[in-house]
Amino acid sequence: MKDRNGRPASPERLGHEARPSPRSWPLTGRDETLSELTSLMEHPDRSGLLIIGPAGVGKTRLARELLSGVATSQGRVLTASATESAAQIPFGALAHLLPATWPTADGHPNLLRVLADALLADVRGGQRILFVDDVHLLDDGSAALLLHLVVRGGTKVVLTARSGAALPDAIEALMRGDYVGRADLRPLEPDPVRRLLERTLCGQVQTATARRLWECSGGNVLWLQQLVDAGLAFGALAVVEEVWRWQGPFRLSAQLVDLVSRRIGRLPSAVQRTAELLAFGEPLGVAVLEELAGAAVLDELDRRGLVVGEGDGRRMHLRLAHLLYGEVLRGQTPLHRRRRHCRKLAAAIRRTGMRRREDLARVGGWLLEAGDFTDPQLLLSAADRAVLAMDFALAARLAQAACDAGGGAPARQTLAVALGYVGRGVQAEQVHSDLPQTVTSGRDQLRSVQLRATNMYLSLDRPADALELLRRTEQATTDDAARAELAALQAVLLAVQADWPAYAQAVTRARDRAPSNPQTMFRIRYAECIDNFCRGRTVTARKSAESALSAMSGDDDIALVRAGLLGWLCSIQAFSGRLSEAEATAVAQCRQAQDSGWIGNQGFWQFNLGRVAARQGRLRSAQRYMREAFSTLCDNSSWGQPALVLGEWAGIEALIGNAAKAKTLLDQAHLARVESYRVLHVPALQMVQPWILAAQGRVRDAARQAVRTADGARRQQALLWEAELLHLPVRLGQSAAVSGRLVELATASDAPHIEIYAEHAAAFAARDASVMERVCAAFEAAGMHLHAAEAAAHAARLWSRNSNAMHAQRAADRCHQLARRCEGVMTPAVLACWTPELTDRERDIARLAATGQSSQHIAWQLGITVRTVDNHLYRVYRKTGISGRGELQNVLVIGSPEPPGKF
Repeated sequence: MKDRNGRPASPERLGHEARPSPRSWPLTGRDETLSELTSLMEHPDRSGLLIIGPAGVGKTRLARELLSGVATSQGRVLTASATESAAQIPFGALAHLLPATWPTADGHPNLLRVLADALLADVRGGQRILFVDDVHLLDDGSAALLLHLVVRGGTKVVLTARSGAALPDAIEALMRGDYVGRADLRPLEPDPVRRLLERTLCGQVQTATARRLWECSGGNVLWLQQLVDAGLAFGALAVVEEVWRWQGPFRLSAQLVDLVSRRIGRLPSAVQRTAELLAFGEPLGVAVLEELAGAAVLDELDRRGLVVGEGDGRRMHLRLAHLLYGEVLRGQTPLHRRRRHCRKLAAAIRRTGMRRREDLARVGGWLLEAGDFTDPQLLLSAADRAVLAMDFALAARLAQAACDAGGGAPARQTLAVALGYVGRGVQAEQVHSDLPQTVTSGRDQLRSVQLRATNMYLSLDRPADALELLRRTEQATTDDAARAELAALQAVLLAVQADWPAYAQAVTRARDRAPSNPQTMFRIRYAECIDNFCRGRTVTARKSAESALSAMSGDDDIALVRAGLLGWLCSIQAFSGRLSEAEATAVAQCRQAQDSGWIGNQGFWQFNLGRVAARQGRLRSAQRYMREAFSTLCDNSSWGQPALVLGEWAGIEALIGNAAKAKTLLDQAHLARVESYRVLHVPALQMVQPWILAAQGRVRDAARQAVRTADGARRQQALLWEAELLHLPVRLGQSAAVSGRLVELATASDAPHIEIYAEHAAAFAARDASVMERVCAAFEAAGMHLHAAEAAAHAARLWSRNSNAMHAQRAADRCHQLARRCEGVMTPAVLACWTPELTDRERDIARLAATGQSSQHIAWQLGITVRTVDNHLYRVYRKTGISGRGELQNVLVIGSPEPPGKF
C-alpha cells in the first residue's frame, strides 16, 4: 500500500489501528503448550504447575490465559507478583492478600496456619487457586506459606519463574514432592512468530521481514513487541503493495535498548571491549578471539551467558548469545572505538591467511568501517568475493572504494556488476560505458562486453541495443573462441526474446567456431534449455539445464546466470511431472536468497514458489507468494520481473474467481511489461484473459478466447503454452474441438502433462467416464490436484448422464476430497460438481453475487436484465435452502464436512 506520492504507507497514514499496543497482541503459537498446561492443571494427583522460561517469553501471559479458561471455572483466583524490592520484606509479595493487623504470638503459635486461614477466609466454595508470578523473587516467608497451602490441600497454585534463576527452598520442595508439575516454556519458533505478526498487524508479512524479526527477537515476545513498535514508530515497518515489509536497518527504541542493556549488565572494561569486538565481527574463531582478548576474558563472557559457541568442521566459533546484544553494543560504541575494533579484526583475519571463503569480503567490510582505503587490490578482491556471495550492496560499496583508491578498470567492472544486481541499471551502464569495449584475446575485455550487454538486456530493457553490441563485437574480433562465446550469449538472449530464427543462426555460428569451448557450450546448453521448454520438450529441457549447471566454470559462476538457470530448471520441473522437485528447488533457493540479502532474488524465488503452488492447485498459497513477490520486486527493476509476477498473479486471482482483481492486475502487468523477456511475458499475459472471462461467468467466451490465443502461440512456436491454452476449454467443460491438436502436441513433445491433457480432451469428446477417472488419477499422481478435481467433476457429470448414480457419487466424492487440498478454491468444473442442483447460468450468477457484485453489475457483465439476475438468484436460494446473498459463500466455498449437493 502506498500513498498518493508513491511512498510506502507509514502507520500514521494507515491509521491508528495499524499500531497495535502490546496489550492487544493475540496469543499465537501456544495452542499446544496451553493444552499441555491445562492437562497439568487438571492432574488429579497434583496441586498446580510451575511455568519456567526466559524473561519476556510470555510466561505471565500464558498463565493468565490458562487461568481465564479452565482454572476460573473451578474457583476464585488470587493473584500476586514477586519483586526484588518486596523480597526484602517478610510476606511482602502476598501482603495485599493478608490481614492488615499482624497476629501476635500470644495464642497464635502457628503463624503459617493463621495466615493461610486469613488468606483464604473470603473464598467460599469451589477450588482455591493462587497465581504467583516470578516466584524466584519470593521472600522465604511467602514461599513457605505457599508450600503450607499446597501441603494442607484444597488450594491449587500456578507459578512462574525465570530460567536459570535459583528458586526458594520451599518452591524446590514443591517440585521434589511432585506437588506441582513443571512446564518449560521456550521462545517461539519462526512460523508462530510470523502468524503472531500477521494477526497483530492485520495483514500479510513478508517472509524475510518475519524471519528477520524472529532472529532479532529470538522468539521472545516482549522483545518482538518492542521491535515492532519501534519499526512502526520510525516508519521502517510499513505496508508496501499489500504486504508488511521492514526496510532499512533496525532502529531500537530507548525502552528496548534499556531492556537489553540490563540483560547484558555492567561489564569490566576488558570484557566490554571483547563484547564489542564480537558485535562487529561475529562469528569469530576462538583462536582469533584468544589472540585479541585472552582466554580469561572469554571465560568471563561465557560465565555471564553473553556468548555461545558453534562448530564449523574442526573450527570453533563464538557469537553473542542474542542478535540484539550486538545491535545495542554497536549502537553504544563511539566512532573512534568502532574504527579501532574494525582495524583489529581486519588485521587479525589477514594474519590467518584469509583461508575461509567469506574472509575476504568480511575483511573488506571492516576496512570500509575503519575508513582504510589504502589497499585497492584487497578491496577489489573483497568486492568480487561479495558478488559471488550475492551480497551486492556490500560489493557495490567495496568496488566503489576500490575505484576511489585507484583500482582501475577491473574495479569499475565489478562496480558495474554490483550496481546492476541491486536494480541500479542506469548507473551500471554509465560505468560500463567508460570501460574499453573492443574485444581482443583478453578475458577481461570479453567479460566486460558480455556484462554490459546483459545489463542492457535485463536491467534497462534494451534488447535491441544489447544484441547489437554483441553482434558488433563478434564481427570486430578475430579470435574464434571469443566470437563463439559472443554468439552463444546472443543465442541465450534471443531464446529469451523468443526470436527463434535468429536464435538458430546464433547457435550454428557458436558451434561452428568453437565446438569444444566450455564457455560456449555452457551458453548453448542454457539456450537449448529455453528452446526445448517452450516447445514442450520438458524432459529434454531438464537434461539441458542440469548439464549446463554442472558445466558452469569459475568465470560463469555469476549469481545472475546461476539464478536464472535455476529458475528455468524450477519451471521445467513443474511442467515435467516433477512438482515435488520443483518445490524443493524453489524452497532451497528462496532460503539462500534470504541469507544473501539479494532483494531481486528473494522476489524471484517467491514468484517461483507461487508458480509451483498454483500448479499444485494450492491457489491461496500461490496468491500469497505472488503478493509477496510483487511487494518485494515493485521497487527493483532487475529482470523486468514485476510484470511477470503481475501476470501470473492475475491468472491466480481469476482462477480463484476474483475477476475484478485479476483485471486490475492484468492492466498493471501490461503497463509494466518489458520487451526483454518476451518468451515468458507474452504467454503469461495472454493466458490470463480467458480465465478472467470464466470468472465473470462468460465460460463460452472464455473457451473461444483460449482457442484463438492458442493459434497465436502455435504461430510463435510456443507449443507448451499452446497446450495450456487448448486444455483450458476442456477444464471449463466446453466442447471445443481441441482433442486432435492436443494429441499432435503430445506426440511432438515429451512433457508428461501434455499427454494427460490430450487424454482428458479425448475422454470428454467421447463422453467416456472410465477414461476420465484414469485422467483424474494421472493428474493426482503428477501432484496437479486442481486439475485432478476438475477431471473427477467431469467424470461425475459423465456417469450421471449415463444414469449410473453410484459411480457418479463416487466420482463426486473424489472431486470433493481433491478440492479440499486446493484450499477451498472452486473453478467452474468443481463448482458444478459441488452444486449439481443448479444450472450453469444459476451457478455463474451465484458465483458473481457471492463476490459482492450487485445485480445491476452482474447483468451488465452477462448482457442480461437485472430482473433475470434476480430471478436466477431466487431459484438458487430455493434450491440450496439459503435465505439470501449473505449465505452464498457458505454454498460456494469448500469447507463443510459434506458437500451441499448430491448426485
